[in-house]
Order: sequence, then structure tokens, then C-alpha cells
Amino acid sequence: MKKRLRILVWALILCLPFSAAALAAESEVSGVVAAVDKYGNITLDLLTQRLLDAGYEFGDMLIVKLSDQEIEAPFVTAYSDVDVGSELVRGPRGEGSANVMVAVNMGNFADTHNVQEGDKVTLVLKEKGSYLSEWMIRQLERTNNREDYSTDAVFANFRAVTTGNMGQGVYYRSSSPVNNELGRAAYADALAEKAGVKTVINLADSEEELKTYFEQEDFNSPYYKQLYENGRVILLNMGVDFKAAEFKDKLKTGLEFMIANDGPYLIHCNEGKDRAGFAAGLLEALVGSSVTEIKEDYMMTYINYYGVEYGSEQYDKIAESNILESLRDIAGLPKGADLTDVDLVKAAENYLLSIGLTEEQIKILQQKLTTDLTVPEAA
Repeated sequence: MKKRLRILVWALILCLPFSAAALAAESEVSGVVAAVDKYGNITLDLLTQRLLDAGYEFGDMLIVKLSDQEIEAPFVTAYSDVDVGSELVRGPRGEGSANVMVAVNMGNFADTHNVQEGDKVTLVLKEKGSYLSEWMIRQLERTNNREDYSTDAVFANFRAVTTGNMGQGVYYRSSSPVNNELGRAAYADALAEKAGVKTVINLADSEEELKTYFEQEDFNSPYYKQLYENGRVILLNMGVDFKAAEFKDKLKTGLEFMIANDGPYLIHCNEGKDRAGFAAGLLEALVGSSVTEIKEDYMMTYINYYGVEYGSEQYDKIAESNILESLRDIAGLPKGADLTDVDLVKAAENYLLSIGLTEEQIKILQQKLTTDLTVPEAA
């Protein structure tokens, strides 16, 4: 009820038809690309406050003008405010001093649109508030305070994957047990140790990044460091464009590492949400999980982090634009296609063949994932 009231208040504030901002909005604002990050998101030399001062509001639809093309994108506060594969103009809410970013949710904007540092970018107001209702549905709030969560596992987004024919105590997913940016690393590390994790697939970090975590004053992930020093952690440093050849190549490398090592396995990125969500969906499909099971496991992250209500409009919208679209990609289906009659096991097998695994490797992977392991009593 409180969440719905908050959304209603925001809607009333932002939708006032005769607001000064709406009347005084500038038609366009120009800047240049100041940086391109490793995921292909571009940072402009424009502060978010510059757009707000120009009369732009979150939920407005903009046109992004590049040297040779124009792209429609909403002005929003987070990557997840749009569907996977959709463009966005991002200005974090409450952070006017943060630079404006232009990105593709779970994609590589710079590569897709051939944009480089120093290129001119012009933002043009197309329509006031036309994306507002969609933006409001997607607004998610969380804290990084342990006391705001019911258990260590909920806080660390740590859980065993138990869908389909997945073996008991075989596969775990979580937020990062080593990158403490969100204050969750020590909790995830302790839970991984308690679960007896033997092999870790780190989707997010490079060797260089990992070593910086070890050097931080708040580093407190001794079990993870032990696994790394024993050669049981692979660092994939993956981007977030699931369709990119590089992503698929690195995913193949990670799965071959799983095949070569014994479980229990832990697969994580930073939040355990997007890259880890895609990997989980793929492997869950491989062991005979249903669409509903995969969806519910994926959405448990949003329940853990943001308190999204099971079965709500927000819940279904997030699942539809994220994990269900990922399943369609795995199955080679177009956006929005019906998944009801899809053989997910076959789809997963074909996908793994397409990224370079052999039939024998796929069989070994299935066998490892579906064979029960002894679960430590303390887990």
C-alpha cells in the first residue's frame, strides 16, 4: 500500500500538465561523449542537472541525435527502466551532479551505434511524459543496510538453484562474495563457505579488479580468496550484451571451467541479477526447468532486493522484459514470442552448441548439474 501511494504521489507531481518545467522545456541540449565504459555505455559531458534545468523530466521521451542516426530513448533513472535491448538516457534520481549516460539495457551502445569518445550527441525532447507510466511501474528502491533485510541470505541474494532436475546442493547464485561495493561480500562469502562451494564462476571481474578488492580496507572474504589461490575461481570479465560474440565466448569458457571442476558451484556477477540471471536461466533450462520455475527463481532477486510483490503488475513486467526475453533469445525466438510449447532443454542444448560446446561436454554438464551432492549440515 505504501509503495502504491508513493507511486501515485510521484505520478501526480510529475504529471502536472501545466508545470513550469513542461512549459519551459528546451527543445534540445547538446554535449559530447566524455567516456565509453567497458560495457559500451557512453557518458556525456552533461550533468543530469543540466537536463532538469532545461525542463526535461524523468518519463519524457527523447531523441538521441548522433552524427548519422537518430534514436528514440526515454529519460530514466536506471538501466532496468527499459526492456532488455532498448536504449535509454540515464540520469540517476537525486544525483544532479552525475553525468548523463546513454546506454542499451543489457547491450553495448557504443558498438551498436558506432559511437566514440569525442563524438557530438544532441538530446531532443520528443514528447513530455509519454514514458512516465512505464517508468513508474519500474521504480525500485533498496538499501545496502543489513538490518533492513530478514536474513543474511536475503541480503546477499544467496540461494541454491533447485528448479527442474537440478541436483541437491549443486548450484548456487548470489551477489558478489568479493566486490564489497554493495556491502554484501562478507555475507555472500560466509554463505558460500557454509554451502561447501568448491568452484566459482565470476562473470563480472578481471584479474586486476579482483586484486583491488583484496587490497581494500574492508575486505573480509577469506574463503573466496582461498578458492582463488587454489585455482577454483575463473574470472570472465563479461559485458552485459548477451547477444555479443565476446559474451558467448566467455560464457563458453566459464562453462568449460565448470565441466573441468567439481561442485558445488557458485555463479555470480556483482548483484547476482543480470549476467548471473542469464546464466541461471540457461542452465535451469538445460536441466528441464519450466518457464514458470525459471521466472520465479529469477524474480526472487527482485523480491530479495526490492521487495517486489509476487504476481504484481511490476513483478510480471520485470520478468517479461528481462528473463523471459532471455529465454526467447536462447530459443532463437523473436521478442514477445509465446514460450508455452518451447522445448527448453533442446533450446538450451542448441544454444550451447552454437557457442562452441560439444555434445559430449553438454552431456557432462547436464550430468554434473543433475547429480545430488552432499549438503553440509550447517548450510
